[in-house]
Amino acid sequence: MKLTLTDIPRLKFSFGLVAMSLAGCCVLATEPTEPIATVESKYALKDLDGHFPFAVPETKEAWESRAKELRQQMLVSLGMYPMPTLAPMKPVVHSRREMDGYAIEKVYFESLPGLFVTGSLYTPTSSLAEGQKRPAVLCPHGHWANGRFYYTSDAEMKRELATGAERFESAGRSPLQARCVQMARMGIVVFHYDMMGNADNLQISAERVHGFGNPKVSNPDVAQGKWLLYSTTAEGMNQNIMGMQTINSIQSLEFLLQRPDVDPKRISITGASGGGTQTFIASAIEPRFAGAYPVVMVSTSMQGGCTCENATGLRVNTGNVELAALTAPRPLGVNAANDWTKDMAKDGFPELKKLYGLYGVPDAVSLHNATHFPHNYNHVTRVPMYGFMNRLFGLGLEEPILEKDFQALKAADMTVWDDQHPKPQGGIQFEADLLDRWAKDVAAKVQASPTIRQTGWKTVLEPANTIAKSLKVTEATIEDDVTTIRVINADGTNVGVLKTRVPLNVNGTKIRLLSDLQTSTIPKDEAILAIDDAWGLSLASSEQSLVKNPRPAACYTYGYNPSLYLRKVAVLLALIDAAPSRGITNGAWQAQGVMGSMLDAAAVLRPGSLAVPQNTPEFDFSKASSIKDANLLPGSLRFGNTAGLHATAKEASK
Repeated sequence: MKLTLTDIPRLKFSFGLVAMSLAGCCVLATEPTEPIATVESKYALKDLDGHFPFAVPETKEAWESRAKELRQQMLVSLGMYPMPTLAPMKPVVHSRREMDGYAIEKVYFESLPGLFVTGSLYTPTSSLAEGQKRPAVLCPHGHWANGRFYYTSDAEMKRELATGAERFESAGRSPLQARCVQMARMGIVVFHYDMMGNADNLQISAERVHGFGNPKVSNPDVAQGKWLLYSTTAEGMNQNIMGMQTINSIQSLEFLLQRPDVDPKRISITGASGGGTQTFIASAIEPRFAGAYPVVMVSTSMQGGCTCENATGLRVNTGNVELAALTAPRPLGVNAANDWTKDMAKDGFPELKKLYGLYGVPDAVSLHNATHFPHNYNHVTRVPMYGFMNRLFGLGLEEPILEKDFQALKAADMTVWDDQHPKPQGGIQFEADLLDRWAKDVAAKVQASPTIRQTGWKTVLEPANTIAKSLKVTEATIEDDVTTIRVINADGTNVGVLKTRVPLNVNGTKIRLLSDLQTSTIPKDEAILAIDDAWGLSLASSEQSLVKNPRPAACYTYGYNPSLYLRKVAVLLALIDAAPSRGITNGAWQAQGVMGSMLDAAAVLRPGSLAVPQNTPEFDFSKASSIKDANLLPGSLRFGNTAGLHATAKEASK
């Protein structure tokens, strides 16, 4: 008797390529390149240009349970669980410059040890009564050319004035400086910090942060035992630019909290485009933000085109609107422009209103709908943000709050580095050493805490649960003395087949797990279960299907889709869940190698459902040779590799 799988025809389909450069802000979206499903299939790998609707739970309690899961998913994905040891907050603030109604200073401090945050600090020059403190705002920027140093051309400045996007040449030159200046004049302390690969933050180059995978940007060789970002080791460790930038945002919050003039209960965050991503991600993770105002990034459409906005696991079974909703019930302001946010008024914002309604504060979330402007953070968009901050902080200013002219500074006036404040080390070797220190720090924390390891593995494996719920397990059929039970996906494709000549309702019946649905003889003394891809995308393949993207970074596929490993574990879970109703009683599950690790994974997600062997499976997640490797599992190395998974499985089975 042979197990066979009917071949599925693979038909090509294409997605659009989006490449935008608006007001100096470059936002990259990408497209799939490989055939990944049949047209008729209910399964296709999701990419950043998909549709990501937000299904609001019916009760506040259900949402808070979901929110807890989402935050844990985010922390693991971003390499922030367990949180790495951060550098002591010892900011260097220098070169104060008095301006019209505000002052500007240069700032740098360490985030992760050796990794520096750089930026400009804007402070009000208005008097402050004794005992009073000021509100504060973090300002991450997006993909404006040169980031904090952005200073546009004469032609672009004139265009901004002519279209009504800006009121003054200064703001037309630098809309980034404009919002910082205006808020400082409102009495707010503002920290405008560099995103990685921009302005003064060049320890890891702009090409590597924002351009990895382009023809001239790839991973060079490093010393044995070291690795770089975007490598399979880095993905296994959950080490990514998105996580580093988020850690920088959290350290920037700590910088503000340390200041004696800042009110710790009145700190907010606002940014646009990639800075909008940082805004809602940081606010979702960090409850000490009193509110958030992400601009031109919260939508059910394009989720963020750059490697600095994506991380493996981050948006699996979720999207930007739901992630932004994690700010609730704190005030949240969003907007719509003539870009991927243009449909927010009808798709995304109503759901946010409903979610805030669960807390009894539907008006705590607001939408500024200005779709006559393209992707922007111009004066028309900034004015409602000023009103948001005015009300959030109780400033009592008359609205609308309109900007006044100011002196826009150029890069030479803003750089934090000089002879007395030299640039820190950077480059490829710095990157490799940073990741090595980060990994060793986290490994010590995982080793010291079984709870961290257990929680980490449950989070890494969780997407398999969702997939398992979508699978159907058939009733047993008997033919030629062979009993067959099948696991079928929504397409009707066989993704798991159990065959046996021995009874399944006898305690201790051996059930051997096989790696795929290829041919195998049915033995006389044990049942065999062959499992494969629950989605039918990589059936009997030695490689995983990837979304089509000209830049081969793992985050573009695994940031939105569970890995093949998890899709196989889901098939096993479906059969385990159906075992009692299918006459399978206390089977003695057996497997070797990677399949043995999948038994461990099932034991973690289904405690007590199967006996875990004493010995650790002979398998190593670190051997994944590329992001297409069938056994690549993001996060697996962070929580102890196969040994960590096996230990967690044994603990769960007790």
